Amino acid sequence: MNRSTENENGTISQPTTDWVNIISLWPEVTWIYFFAFVSNVLVGLPINVWVLWLIVRGLEVVLASEIFTLNLAALELIYCLHLPLALLNNFVLNSNLSKPLSFFQELIYFGRPLFQCCICVERYLAVLHPLTFLRYRPLRYRVGCSALVWMITFGGCSAFVLLQLLLSYALAVFIILLLSVMSFCCLAVLRALRSPGLGKGEGQGPHLAKKRAFRIITVSLVFTLATYLPLIVAAFLYSEISYRSFYTVYGTCYSISVFCSFVQPLHFLSRAGKLQCIMGH
Repeated sequence: MNRSTENENGTISQPTTDWVNIISLWPEVTWIYFFAFVSNVLVGLPINVWVLWLIVRGLEVVLASEIFTLNLAALELIYCLHLPLALLNNFVLNSNLSKPLSFFQELIYFGRPLFQCCICVERYLAVLHPLTFLRYRPLRYRVGCSALVWMITFGGCSAFVLLQLLLSYALAVFIILLLSVMSFCCLAVLRALRSPGLGKGEGQGPHLAKKRAFRIITVSLVFTLATYLPLIVAAFLYSEISYRSFYTVYGTCYSISVFCSFVQPLHFLSRAGKLQCIMGH
């Protein structure tokens, strides 16, 4: 970021692009980010490894039906693994690794909503357009779609590292567009769910499938809204509030996004029946 920051006297210091300088000026920001990073490593790392292990060791049909969940867990795992190095860089080493590490930081802004959107569209097609869903059900199509998402993610992260704030508003529009698609899928499945069935004793299988799809899409939508809307609002406040207030607000929004990232893997583990031994029935 090529903007000046305020020092403790209220005067303007030289422009800085280093998070180390920012957090050294304001301790509250340091603790917000430290708490978020540590929580992500201690909680996000084991549950995403668990999700990956369950999907990979499952049957081929399980792998095909959860391919986007698998990729999302892999992305979250990559993000979690870079956090210890980011902690060392920010709080101990004070080195010049900020730019390379920021590439991994942007993974959650590009890859996470894209894979969430893929999950929603997949469930939408399964309920509203079953013939299209069956046509593209083979694993090769989903692998190709996942590869495309990874390419977009890496391209977006690279561009954001190089251009930084020039892409901030474009990223906000990108996330809003994905949220619109997810909202459409959620409302369409809800409408299908509320449509009259064949009777109380008939059509219960399709009805349960619709309920399951609606639950999955709703969880994904609420999780994505809670993750990114506060960050988008904070980004638009960048030039409207003081630097100290902005980084405090942004750090708080980032912490919210960290805890929201636990929802999707926990929801998968709940659907797989793996949380009953921990939480009971």
